[in-house]
Amino acid sequence: MRLVHGLNAVQKRSLAMNKPSMETGAFGAESDSHAAARAARQSVLLVALTDRSGLVVSGKDRVSWLNGLLTCDLATRGENDAAYGLWVEKKGRIVSDVWLVPRRHEAGMALAVPTSEREALATMLDHYLIMEQVEIQPADVAFFLAIGPQAPQLLAAGDAAGRVDMGLGQDCAVIAFDNVQDASSTGRVQAWVERARAEHHAEVVSCTSSQWAAVAVEFGLPRWGIEFDRTMYPQEASLERIAVSFSKGCYLGQEVVYMLEHRGHVQRKLVSLELEVDAKANALPERGTPVTLSSGETVGTVASATVGPWSTKPVAIAMVKWAWTKPESELFVGGQRARMRAPSP
Repeated sequence: MRLVHGLNAVQKRSLAMNKPSMETGAFGAESDSHAAARAARQSVLLVALTDRSGLVVSGKDRVSWLNGLLTCDLATRGENDAAYGLWVEKKGRIVSDVWLVPRRHEAGMALAVPTSEREALATMLDHYLIMEQVEIQPADVAFFLAIGPQAPQLLAAGDAAGRVDMGLGQDCAVIAFDNVQDASSTGRVQAWVERARAEHHAEVVSCTSSQWAAVAVEFGLPRWGIEFDRTMYPQEASLERIAVSFSKGCYLGQEVVYMLEHRGHVQRKLVSLELEVDAKANALPERGTPVTLSSGETVGTVASATVGPWSTKPVAIAMVKWAWTKPESELFVGGQRARMRAPSP
């Protein structure tokens, strides 16, 4: 028997509302970009995912049903582990990314989806329900990403929490708090941070949105709506190593994603670059700046660029033609040499 009911008027209004803004730098020790990068490697960096809203999926069939729709493998996930995955359409292109976080006090999962996509995703999920015992509800949830060796010490807090592998070479966790429209929610998060400091000696550092952007670009972590979007395949967004399982059972769009990985390749791909530009002279390339060969031929474009807060070197994420994504490729941005780099550990 199908347990999911169509969204009522109140739920649809809730879906259309933007959740209240929770300032990224409001919790933990205030930081500059270098302090944020250091915390992500030596203690714990706390990032408020202010561009995310919640969907709660419950019911006894929730895991198997979601596993048939997402690129990540939920069947092999530990009971208390979170996951990061993608919805792709039948031709393999990305519909959206999502963090899935196990709820603490009731059976279910909190899904952190882009706020701009939540209503459409709720409708899409409802469309794929047939006989499964699953319920989907919009929810007012605040999501936080914790990065660093002390991230596991924050898992005891929140209404939903779990470890997640983001391919950064650091421990990561996603923590969620319900009822973010309640004025007391900010106090709850602050109390959680203070408790982590007192009980676990955790050095929690938060950051502003711009500081997180710099940290993410240096890590080589593409972000939804900035470096990747729904025009791309998972491999084009360089998300196949953190968001796709190639050993799980079937899911929507699997055949195309699998064939691109094992029988061919995409024509372009997001890569991390180290730039030989004078950052002090404000010479960082703007979004859309061409990536060229020494001959002047354009082989890509810059998606984001920053001064790496950890390395202090100018770095970028760029979309580059497949043939020029090799480590030895000689590339240029703004007439200056750009070297392929491994994502920052």
